[in-house]
Amino acid sequence: MKRFLCFLLLILVPLFTPCIGYSDLEVLLKLKTSMYGRNGTGLEDWVASPASPTAHCYFSGVKCDEESRVVSLNVSFRYLPGLIPPEIGLLNKLVNLTLSSSNLTGEIPVEIAMLTSLRILNVSNNVFYKSFPGKITLGMAQLEVLDVYNNNFSGSLPTEIVNLKNLKHVHLGGNFFSGTIPEEYSEILSLQYLGLNGNALSGKIPSSLSKLKNLKSLCVGLKSLDLSINNLTGEIPESFSDLKSIELINLFQNKLHGPIPEFVGDFPNLEVFQVWGNNFTFELPQNLGRNGKLKILDVSINHLTGLIPRDLCKGGELQILILMNNFFLGSLPQEIGQCKSLLKIRIMSNMFTGTIPAGIFNLPLVTLVELSNNFFSGELPPEISGDALGLLSVTNNRITGKIPPAIGNLKNLQTLSLDMNRLSGEIPEEICRLKTLTKINFRANNISGEIPASIIHCTSLTSIDFSQNSLSGGIPKEISRLKDLSFLDLSRNQLTGQVPGEIGYMTSLTSLNLSCNNLFGRIPSVGQFLAFNGSSFLGNPNLCSARNDTCSFGGHGHGGSFSTSKLIITVIALVTVLLLIVVTVYRLRKKRLHNSRAWKLTAFQRLDFKAEDVLECLKEENIIGKGGAGTVYRGSMPEVGEFGDGVDIVRWVRKTTSELSQPSDSASVLAVVDPRLSGYPLAGVIHLFKIAMLCVKDESSARPTMREVVHRLTNPPQSAPSLLAL
Repeated sequence: MKRFLCFLLLILVPLFTPCIGYSDLEVLLKLKTSMYGRNGTGLEDWVASPASPTAHCYFSGVKCDEESRVVSLNVSFRYLPGLIPPEIGLLNKLVNLTLSSSNLTGEIPVEIAMLTSLRILNVSNNVFYKSFPGKITLGMAQLEVLDVYNNNFSGSLPTEIVNLKNLKHVHLGGNFFSGTIPEEYSEILSLQYLGLNGNALSGKIPSSLSKLKNLKSLCVGLKSLDLSINNLTGEIPESFSDLKSIELINLFQNKLHGPIPEFVGDFPNLEVFQVWGNNFTFELPQNLGRNGKLKILDVSINHLTGLIPRDLCKGGELQILILMNNFFLGSLPQEIGQCKSLLKIRIMSNMFTGTIPAGIFNLPLVTLVELSNNFFSGELPPEISGDALGLLSVTNNRITGKIPPAIGNLKNLQTLSLDMNRLSGEIPEEICRLKTLTKINFRANNISGEIPASIIHCTSLTSIDFSQNSLSGGIPKEISRLKDLSFLDLSRNQLTGQVPGEIGYMTSLTSLNLSCNNLFGRIPSVGQFLAFNGSSFLGNPNLCSARNDTCSFGGHGHGGSFSTSKLIITVIALVTVLLLIVVTVYRLRKKRLHNSRAWKLTAFQRLDFKAEDVLECLKEENIIGKGGAGTVYRGSMPEVGEFGDGVDIVRWVRKTTSELSQPSDSASVLAVVDPRLSGYPLAGVIHLFKIAMLCVKDESSARPTMREVVHRLTNPPQSAPSLLAL
């Protein structure tokens, strides 16, 4: 090893021969230039001061010893999108090199190997890439912390670090390291923390890691084992049973299988055990939690079965209990309902049976209880008082009895899902005082009675699903006052009465289902009802659309039934009236058609041309524009009086205005306008004149559309002096 170090130094020293006279100040300024890149920030105070040779010791992030040599460089949380230059190796007195969270990129320079006094090397949370040069650590005999977390390093995990006898903290996670976990890591007997999570590691967990138990002689041990988010296979090694100091085990999102060993429950200090997203089978260790320190247990998304250990909350520390998506059996231990430290309970999608422990609904700190998709039976407890509970889901179980009015005590409840059970009775009025409730779902039960009108007091509701029950009575029109409601499903009940028209004014409502009830009358045709299709109202025989003229209200006392004779007389009268209307309309249309075929020209002033002259101009080649108001033709009259023989008005206007000595809008209008229009506002006449000239542009693309003409005419300018005033 010593020969190798000497060889390495012989290689590196010549690299710095031209620079051997650099002071620490000069090296720091070179670092600033390189790390700044094109637009870096955060080292603005790194400026040389000729008057003070020790000025660099006062740079931000820099500490010096008595000889003004830099011993600590910490420039974390800056924006330094450049590179670490090779001159870094000249700061050979460095003990702490921390360049964390600064956007640095490139490769780690091998010249860092010159920093043989380092105890802390932290380059975490940057954008370094390629393989990590493990050989740079060979001469760092005092190194205690190596943190390269959250970069883009790839290749194999560095094995050179096993020779560092003082190494306590190693974090290689959050990169793209691949391959297996080196067996040699078990030789780092001083190790307290090993982070390998978030890589692309594969293979089995080396059983030799259990050798780390020898750290007891230093009163420290391996407290955290995080190998999560890899592709590790195999079983948890039996040799791990010697990790008596372990507090945290994170093995989630791997491909581990087999049973969870019994010795996991024997760890005296275990607080966190997260192995979700694997293929573990068999039962949980029955002594799990017996140490009285367990805080977080997440074994979801595995293939575990058996009963839940009774001592999970023995020490009253358990906060997170997540067992979802497994095959656990039997009853939930009553002790879970007495665990006042719990914050979250998620045990859905298992095979639990029996009654739900009543205490779960009264835990003071729990915010989330998800018990759905199991086989729980019995009734919900009459006493419920969880002040912090925000979500309660008991969907798809076998719960019977009535909905407890005490649910109204859950003052912070936002989501209440009791659907797909066997509940009966009426909807308690007390639920309607939950001001924060946003979603309520009682679908597929046997709930009866009417929908309480007081539901409007749940002002935050966005979703109501009472479908597939036995609700009766009418739909309360007050429901329209729920301004945030977007989903309303009351289908498959026994509701009667008419559909409240007020629902049409609920602008937030995007989904409505009233199908399969006993509603009658017409479907309102206002507001939101125009957005719902017919499927929202199917299965209501006496409900018809607004367009249906034969709408029946029979059987509900709203219209009665006609006798046969009255019905016949009514039909004959209606037919007679319709015939008269048809004949009258036919005659009027025929008369209008006859009149429309004759040209009718009305002259508003004396003209010197005839109707035949106008008709002669109505040819396809004379079209200058089309629009919603008709077709505009260009016409040239044979004699138009003062305009001159054979001169059309457009050319005359253009000629007249072009000959003005001082052209302007006012002068142009006054030159061509009829003096009889002198009483009209000048601005209005100019506006009309401009529109007229636009309409006769030679290029069709330059002419305005009929819509634009109408818009311009209906938005005249403000009034101004009249022509007479000028």
